[in-house]
Amino acid sequence: MDTAVRHLDVDSSYPPGVGAWKGSAVRRLKGYVSWVRFYRQNETKIKNMKNTQIFNSNNKSLDLVNLRKLTSLPVELHSILIGIMLGDGGIYRSSPTANARLEMSLGTKYKNFAEYLGELFKEYMSNPVKSINIKGQTNNYTNYRLKTVSLPVFNMYHDMFYIFNTDKQNYVKIVPININELINPIVLAYLIMTDGNFDANRNRVRIYTNSYKKDEVVKLADAIMNNIKIYIGVLHDRNDQWILTIGAKNLELLRNTVSPHFHSSMLYRIGILD
Repeated sequence: MDTAVRHLDVDSSYPPGVGAWKGSAVRRLKGYVSWVRFYRQNETKIKNMKNTQIFNSNNKSLDLVNLRKLTSLPVELHSILIGIMLGDGGIYRSSPTANARLEMSLGTKYKNFAEYLGELFKEYMSNPVKSINIKGQTNNYTNYRLKTVSLPVFNMYHDMFYIFNTDKQNYVKIVPININELINPIVLAYLIMTDGNFDANRNRVRIYTNSYKKDEVVKLADAIMNNIKIYIGVLHDRNDQWILTIGAKNLELLRNTVSPHFHSSMLYRIGILD
């Protein structure tokens, strides 16, 4: 991948994400404008994402001073982060004025995938993926935690994926309002790798979007169908929870579309044995 894409927009004049807000429509609009400007500057690369390869993560790490000047991620890494965030990833801020960081925890059997993600994000991490031993009631097990440093470049993603609940006084994760502009095969691949599974009995893939509201799940399904042309159903799971399903008729198309972007250890989630 060329260096122009890898080091996109380090000009400090590019407006960063505006960070956390408490019900302020103006601040949320600014965060959306930041994304629109990013999208317009890189529209061709985003639309051609299906044919691009993941960038070489072995390049020399940026120093912290330059990292703090970044206002956008490389295009591929941007899509990877969107997919992770639609799944089990989290963006955290210690205060409304602090910079944000990416955190994710994966279970024992996902060691290889966790280390792979750590390699992708290593330029933004002060420490590699860390193994954490957890004592259960009957067994001990190991989780693998990925955590970046807190940086302005992650603020925009916090704005995309969280709204402040004034009743509960906490942030609630949402499907971004501009999800139709975000979806591409890389995003879908990382969503499935982090939150999907293969149902062998019915020869289908399920994506566990249980934490989102029904209208958000429907919006996500529509975005996938609009951008990738894969039919995806919205299925009631339990209580007021909804998941996505991709049935047998669309399974081959799904595999052809997302498997080039899968880590080999996660191919089982679309029914491909490694």
